[in-house]
This record gives sequence, structure tokens and C-alpha cells, in this order.
Amino acid sequence: MAPELLYGVGALLLLIALIWGVSRGRLKSRTAEAVSEEGTREIYQEPERFDDERREELKRAAKSAEAAAEKRDKTDGA
Repeated sequence: MAPELLYGVGALLLLIALIWGVSRGRLKSRTAEAVSEEGTREIYQEPERFDDERREELKRAAKSAEAAAEKRDKTDGA
């Protein structure tokens, strides 16, 4: 009985991890995705001009957009 129980628990944990991963990927706002795309485009088009300061600026903008989207989702859901 123990192996069957372990398989069941393992399958349940895997299902929870998959659901969490898929939902986490879909939580990004369009603004955060646009900022990420802009950063990626800059890295590949002009890698010598894309410095750490610009990278941090884009990360902050993406986090800010994501936080705003989460806040908006919480207020819409309440």
C-alpha cells in the first residue's frame, strides 16, 4: 500500500506544481510583457549600448507594471 500512496502524493504534487507554473506565466500584464520585449530587442540589436543601468531600469519598469496589474486584479476581484 505504501508505494501506491507515494505515487498518488507525487502525482498530486506534480499537478499542483504544473498548475502554479502555468498560472504564474499568465499573470504578467501586457505592459510588463512589452517592457520585457523592449529589453530583449535592445540586447540583440545593440548589445554594446545595453548596460547594467538600462537593464535595471527595465527590470524596475516591468516589476512596477506587474505590481500595478496585480493591484488592479485584486481590486477588480473584491
